[in-house]
Amino acid sequence: MKKHILKLNTMMIAISASENNVNAMLDERFGRCPFFCFYNTKTESIEFKENKLKNASEGVGPQVVEFLANNGISEVYSCEFGPKAKNMLEKLNIRMRLVDGKQTVKELISMLNF
Repeated sequence: MKKHILKLNTMMIAISASENNVNAMLDERFGRCPFFCFYNTKTESIEFKENKLKNASEGVGPQVVEFLANNGISEVYSCEFGPKAKNMLEKLNIRMRLVDGKQTVKELISMLNF
């Protein structure tokens, strides 16, 4: 049986992805994932954006959170969040959703749409 994740209102969601396509596996890292899938829950549009901060020497998590906030993200799905990223996400009222890395971006999105 498929698990469904409750979607509240229209929102922009970011999903940490290992590649820039819906068949990619979720990436286990938040701040250093190669790509983010941006998903609009109302229009169901999907856009992949490269995480250009993934190779920064330090402070990656908070910088990535700022990048997501600047793109209108209100909820993030990832396998882990570092303590600095968690603090920044909480400060900016961006919800964190922990998921396991054993699914594709497409599978996660299908759980959002029921």
